[in-house]
Order: sequence, then C-alpha cells, then structure tokens
Amino acid sequence: MGGSAKVVLRGNKSGIGNNQALYVIDGVPMNNNLTNQPTSAYGGSNAYDGGDPISNMNPEDIESISVLKGASAAALYGSQGANGVILVTTKSGKTGKAQINFSSGVNLAQAAYKPELQDNYGRTNATSPQSWGDKLSSPAVNNMSSFFQTGQTYTNALSLSAGTEQLQTYFSYANTAATGIEPGNKLGRHNINFKETGHFLNNKLTAEADVNYMTQKIDNTPLSGLYLNPLIGLYLFPRGQDIRPFKNQFEIPDPSRNFLPVQNWTNLEDIQQNPWWITKRSPNTLNRNRLLLNASVKYEINSWLNVQARGSIDRINDVYEQKMYAGTYKVLAPANGVYNYNNATTTQQYGDLLLNYNIPVGKDFRLTGVLGGSLRDVKTTGVKFNSGQDGLKIANIFVIQNFNTLNALNSGTLPENHGQFQSAFGSASLSFKEMAYLDVTARNDWSSNLAYTPNGSYFYPSVGLNLILSQMMQLPQAISFLKVRGSYAEVGNSPDPYKSHVADNTFGVGSAISNVQAPFTDLKPEKTKSMEFGMEWRFFDNRLTADVTYYKTNTHNQTLSIQSPQASFYDLFYFNAGNIQNKGIEAVFRYDVFRGGKFQWNTGVNYSVNDNRIVELAETNPEFVLSGASGANFVSKFKVGGSFGDIYGTVLQRDEQGRIKIDDKGSPIKQGGDVVYLGNANPKWQLGWNNNLSYGDFTLSFLIDGKFGGQVMSVTQSVLDQYGVSKATGDARDAGGVAINGVGPDQKAVTSVDPQKWYSTIGGREAVSGEYMYSATVVRLRELSLGYTVPVKNSWMKALRFSLTGRNLIYFHKKAPYDPEMTMSTANGLSGVDIFMPPATRNYGLTLNATF
Repeated sequence: MGGSAKVVLRGNKSGIGNNQALYVIDGVPMNNNLTNQPTSAYGGSNAYDGGDPISNMNPEDIESISVLKGASAAALYGSQGANGVILVTTKSGKTGKAQINFSSGVNLAQAAYKPELQDNYGRTNATSPQSWGDKLSSPAVNNMSSFFQTGQTYTNALSLSAGTEQLQTYFSYANTAATGIEPGNKLGRHNINFKETGHFLNNKLTAEADVNYMTQKIDNTPLSGLYLNPLIGLYLFPRGQDIRPFKNQFEIPDPSRNFLPVQNWTNLEDIQQNPWWITKRSPNTLNRNRLLLNASVKYEINSWLNVQARGSIDRINDVYEQKMYAGTYKVLAPANGVYNYNNATTTQQYGDLLLNYNIPVGKDFRLTGVLGGSLRDVKTTGVKFNSGQDGLKIANIFVIQNFNTLNALNSGTLPENHGQFQSAFGSASLSFKEMAYLDVTARNDWSSNLAYTPNGSYFYPSVGLNLILSQMMQLPQAISFLKVRGSYAEVGNSPDPYKSHVADNTFGVGSAISNVQAPFTDLKPEKTKSMEFGMEWRFFDNRLTADVTYYKTNTHNQTLSIQSPQASFYDLFYFNAGNIQNKGIEAVFRYDVFRGGKFQWNTGVNYSVNDNRIVELAETNPEFVLSGASGANFVSKFKVGGSFGDIYGTVLQRDEQGRIKIDDKGSPIKQGGDVVYLGNANPKWQLGWNNNLSYGDFTLSFLIDGKFGGQVMSVTQSVLDQYGVSKATGDARDAGGVAINGVGPDQKAVTSVDPQKWYSTIGGREAVSGEYMYSATVVRLRELSLGYTVPVKNSWMKALRFSLTGRNLIYFHKKAPYDPEMTMSTANGLSGVDIFMPPATRNYGLTLNATF
C-alpha cells in the first residue's frame, strides 16, 4: 500500500540503469527515479517509497492510457523512453453545461497466501526460539490470526467540468484513507487538480495551465528482509505457544532502568522481535508533498503549421522518519534508541518548443511531423540525520538535538544530485493516399552526466514503414483490414550522474569523505538498437482481429562496475561493456462473439514471449554481480550465455550417480566452491484471456492470466524450515524422516535423514539455496468486475452506476510458497527472491459513480 509498481516492457535491457517504462502525463515526461532501493538482500526493502508517478494521481482524473512499446517512441521523449512509454492523458473541461461527477469506493484486502506451518510439534525447550520439541497434546493455535487484519481503503472523489467555446474549466478533489493488512500500516492522501483551457485570437491561440497538488502520509510501510520486520517474529514464534499475551503486553517496565518500558519477548534475536513492538516502537513514517505545474501555449500560424511551447515543474518533497525505542534488540539499536530522519526534495523542470506541421504535398501525399527542442533539469537536495550506533542521550526523545554525537558518515546535507539534458529532435511522416506511411525520427541529446568525457552527446534515429494492404489491393471479402509494419530504431541512454568525475562529500561535523569510485573518463552512453515487424488483420466486418509483432533489441555499452584492488585506493571501477539482447513475439486476438444486440460479448487473448540473453561482456570481466555478494549463498549476476535475472547459489554435494552425500553424523554435506546456476526468475511466456459481457444495463468482465516458466527462491521458507515451524518439517517428522536419494561415507544408500539434521543444514539465512528454488508458474483470476447502470430519465441526476470488483480471487495454479509476482524491489536486483515479504492480497471492492 503506497508502494511502487514495477513495469518492464519487452525485457530488461540495462544492468545498473533504469529498466522501468517512462510515464508521460499530458505530454510531459515524469521523473521515474523517486524511490530508494534496498542496499542489501538480507537488509530488505527500504520503507522510503512513496509510489511511482501514476500511483500518486487521482484515478478519476485520468481520461485515457496508452502504451508505446517500441524504441521509436524515444525520439519524442528522450532516452528516458528507451524502455517504452506509458502515455497518460488527463481530463479537461468540456464545452457546455456544467457537470459534476462524484465517486465513492471501498476496497477490502485480505492476505491471499500465508506460510504453511506445522501444528503438531512444540518448542525445542523452555528457552529455545525453535520448534523441534515433542509432539503436542493438541494442535497449535493459529497465531497469525492475532496479527493480520482486513485492509480497508476508502476513496472519495469529486470533479467539476464546465466551459464555453472560449474557456473550459476542470477541477477535482480526491481523498484516500487506507489501512493495510498489517497493524499500524496506514495511508492518507489528498489530491487537488485545477485545469484551465482558453482559446483566443479567433481560436488561433490556445493556452492551457493546470496545477496538481498531492499530499500523502504513510505510516509503517511493511518491510521485507530480515531486520525490523514483524513477520519474522510472527512466523517463527514457537509452535504450541499462544502469542496473544505478547500482543496485549508488548512492553514491560524495566526495574533496572527506572521502570522504563522495554520490549516483552522471549525470543529476542537479531532477526526477530515482538511483532507489535516493531509496529508500535520501531515505526516509520513517510510524508510526501508533490506539486506538478504544467502550462502550454499553441498558436496556429496557418492551416498546416502551428508552434507550441510547454513547460512544467514537478517538485516532490519526501520526509522520512524512523524511530527505534529503547528496548529494541541491541544489535539493531543502542540502549536509548535510534532516530533516523531524511528530508529530500527532487525538482524536475521541463520545457520544450515544438513546430508541428501537416502539409499536403500534391494530390496524394501528406507530410506531417514535428521539429523541436527540449530541456530537462533534475535536481535532488536535502538533509539526513541518523544517530546510528552512538544512539540518543535521553531514551526515546526523537530530536536531532538528542543525538549523542553527530555521525559524520550519516548526517548532514545530502550531496546534490543534479543532471541536465538538452535535446533537439524531429519527426516526419510521409503518407500516400492513407495507405502507405513512411516515418522517420532523429534526436540528439546533450547530457551533463557525460561531462569530463569525450562523449558529451549522442544521436539516435529511427525509420518505420506501414502499408495498409487492404487499401492497396483487392482482398477476399472476409478480410476487412490488413496492415504490415516494420521499423528500426536506435536509442541512446545517459548513465547515472557523477560517474565520470566523482566528488568528495562532507557530512556531519565537517569530516571529509573521499569518494570510493574511480572516475570513469571514457564513459559512453548506452545504446539500444531495435527492430520490429508486425501485421494487423481484421476479418468478417472487423469482428475478428489479430495483431502479431516480432521484435529484437540489443543494448550495448552497458555501464558496469567491478571491485577494484586495494592498491588503487578505490572500491569500485566502472567500465562500458556488454550486449544484452531481448527478442520476442507479442500477439493479441479479439473476437466479438455477440454484438449489436441486447447481449454483447467480446473476448480476447494476449500472448507474449521474451527471450533475454547476455550476448557479450568485457573479456577481462566475464561476470557481473547484479545483487548479492560473492560470499553470499545466493547472487543474481550476468554471465555470457546467461540471462538477466539468473540466480546463482549453493547446492548439496552429490556423487556421480546424483545421490546426496551424507556425513558420518547423518547430515547432508554442502558443496563448497563457487555458487552455481539455479534458475531464472523471468517467465518463459505469458498469456491473458479477457472477456467483456453486457446485457442491458449490466456489464461483466473478467481476466484470467498466467505466467509460465521461470524459477524463484524463498529465503522465508528456508528460515521457517530451520526453526522447525514449517509444515514441511512437521510432515517429515510424521513420516519418520526426510526421504532422500543419498549415500553415506561408507558408500551405503541412505533413504531417510533425521528432519532436524536435514533442515538445520539446508535451512536458515545461510541456506543451501538450491533446495529452495520453486516453479514461478502462476495462473490466476486476475480481475472480476460486475457493473450495473441505473436507468435515470428526466432527473437532476444524469447517470448512476454501481460496480463490484475483485482481484486475485482465485489462484488456479501456484507451486511457490508465495506469489511469484511479488518483488522486494523495483530496482534490477532481487527479482524472484522472497525474504519475508508481506503476503499478496485478495481484494474486494464496491464503487459508486454518479453524474449530476
């Protein structure tokens, strides 16, 4: 709740760059880099995530959404559009009588899948945090029901639209109040939007301006990872014990500290604490204020030429706080507690000047296109303060003045993150009799991120051809429409700032901190080369349609990093290398089963397959670690011949016959040496089946989709196994052991291993990760919606509609112990790895829409 979505079109292309699609709202590219990402796998996700550009919007303000998947879209939107573009058009005022729209909705969310725990075996002993004890006299209670709750979201929106021929006005306000499935998780958001459009000088001049303001507060964003995560203490709580006393009294007075309230928990460890202590005494809060100002002026010079100027300011202020009270586990916080404060402001200024033309050339040809230039300037400033391990002077007083010391490494003014992009671009489309279209684009970008290098700018062109064969030749009567298309495009992409000339920083009490990255003076921009071919068919008076596309992209000059030798005085060196290839097929088929009558039914199938390959890396560096560390039990890395998202990890030793080796104590033996390939988290192919039915005033729609292939990892399951709380460990004890195909040191066959020895060896944080890979295939009822439009006639109310919706209602197929679609991060790493992530939710909604 309040987090960001991860949207990747046609595969991941960049190793350390951004692979997310670009949001363009009313023609203005948004800033996609809004969230902090986790710095380590086990540390988990940072709560400093207020959502992506579109999630901050009021949905009722959106008029339409379209998706540009091909790289040629980047000619108009710059290198940010190298990964595709999501175009969002917002509502404007309408000419005519004033109209008021009101919508109100409630959405309920419940945990769709929780870990499967064993109910028959209790605590190992009176002081142990694990559950390898004797059989219980009665089944264990369901402790998770004491923690999880039904999430509730209430949204109310009001909009006003009015206008004359000369002036149109649109105003809207929306309020969202929500609670999550974890206690203490809340969201409150207010959206205000005002847009004014005017026509002057005999409608030759059109001016438009809008102001969009959003304020949002999120309390206790659920965290992933092994620390400060309430789910760990909840899931690992010894079986057979009742957790409710620790909920009702999550803190107790400490006589040795003048009866200061401290944590009440019998199983204090670095990874687990009392779940309610974390939600109430280690809270995090994120306040976001976002102001988006847009203005544009367009002047019609004549019937075929106009000039347009646009400008926008997108200012986002995020204030993040985390408090850890005295009594938090000592490894995570000193005796008097910890206070973490971060105040950052990101400002994007954007402006462009466009010359739009639409010129008839003779009788049969028409030339349309645009010439222009743009400037985008992005700057992040702010301050951060972290009391760190020095802690607070006075317990539980969370102000900067109460720091024991001002930590020189973690406190002070944030280093200014500033980048500017200047661009000149143009596009031209030559059409012949509305049956053939030749499209050409070109763009040149100058990026400040390439300062101090010989590559200060980069040029990228595209060319495309569309032929409507049904207009050019006589086809069988069954074929209503036939179009073929092809294109080739190159897209440049600027690297992150401060790679070519890294500055030293000063924090806290004036300590100078030298940079740890070697300056990369030969830095080159990434370049993606893309080609695409497709056909669109319509049959039987447009009743059946088919759209099939083949694409292939190759991204070169990846900016990658490696660990450097100590003698270099740097920790990291950057280099350009690599060729990441994506190729695939997309196909959409739609059919009007019934149309034209009272009962209508449209059905459609959407299919896609993407093959990702690491074609080339540097000869001197044949591997690149994407996330994790070389010494960890799992990493995600690039390797020539592999794919983006490959997971490497540890496995058990096996003999020549594939049998697991067992030592003389009856435990399996881990294989030493380098990590080995375990699988890839990305699906092999995807399929969706959508249906829209209507009968009179009723509508029904449902979407079933599936992702097939791929493998994911669950660290959650490995820790549950180690602690003896998982259903798998209970089943193994019921069966008298873990059935395996093994071999002992005496070369005799071993068919069963003691469950505690087995799971204590393969499970836990340092698990044998190869034993915790699962199929990522999942098929679900993605969405179900039932609507009813109340017939209103001769009334002050123009329209009234009720809708019931559901999401993730049914999982038809799922083998992983969690929803494989969930991700710990919207960055490139950690895809396909579950480390105590919040469970996926099943949602039910009711919405009322009324127009006056």
